[in-house]
Amino acid sequence: MENDWMADTCIEKELDGRNYYLYRHGKNSQKLPIFYWGIMQNQKDAVDKVISYLKAYASDADFVLVAYVSENWNDAFSPWAAPPVFGTESFGGKADQTLQWLIERIPDIESDISEYITNTQERLRFIVGYSLAGLFSLWAYCESSVFSGVVSCSGSFWYDGFLEYIHKQEAAYDRNTKSFIYLSLGDKEDRTKNCRMSSVKSNTEAIYKLICEKNNNLKSTFEWNQGGHFSEPDLRVAKGINWVLKNCV
Repeated sequence: MENDWMADTCIEKELDGRNYYLYRHGKNSQKLPIFYWGIMQNQKDAVDKVISYLKAYASDADFVLVAYVSENWNDAFSPWAAPPVFGTESFGGKADQTLQWLIERIPDIESDISEYITNTQERLRFIVGYSLAGLFSLWAYCESSVFSGVVSCSGSFWYDGFLEYIHKQEAAYDRNTKSFIYLSLGDKEDRTKNCRMSSVKSNTEAIYKLICEKNNNLKSTFEWNQGGHFSEPDLRVAKGINWVLKNCV
């Protein structure tokens, strides 16, 4: 008999001292998209909002959402060290540790849903993030073949050296298997006096062209949203996940 939490209920779990939220919707499709979404602490309300959106706009979809919590945002999602943008809090460059934990613990996380997956059901894993976690999601996709695609919303593509990094990643994102990439950005996000962050628009457009416009085995989109960086982040994440759901199965 199916556990109660499997019936459209989000539960909180813990693994290696890290909390994550697990949600399953639908069952028994040919392909099962599984979304790994990096969030801050105390963002349960954001998870609930994304789930509510997907229940309304992707009601027939079969998917799993895993929202894993980061205790130190600037360190956990930065691929290399960088100086502060505001104040004194720098970036520690510990994204490799986050990715290693995620890849190593995927079997443990997915063991909770394994009994509800048929032997013929294909798992498609996607890495999801907003802001710095959006940058991490694209970086993680380039670094590992585990993920079938990316949802990067308002990604911090202004980050020092990231555009140069993407220039060198053609082999990583030009894959033999079908992949899916969703990028989005607010139309006012580059309107800032901070010279580093003001490059986010031009960098995002350049990254999209580098990755998405010359790969025939990749389905992608770049969506513009109204507003600045902090305008409806939960909605932007939900829209990105929904786009993948409509295109990957």
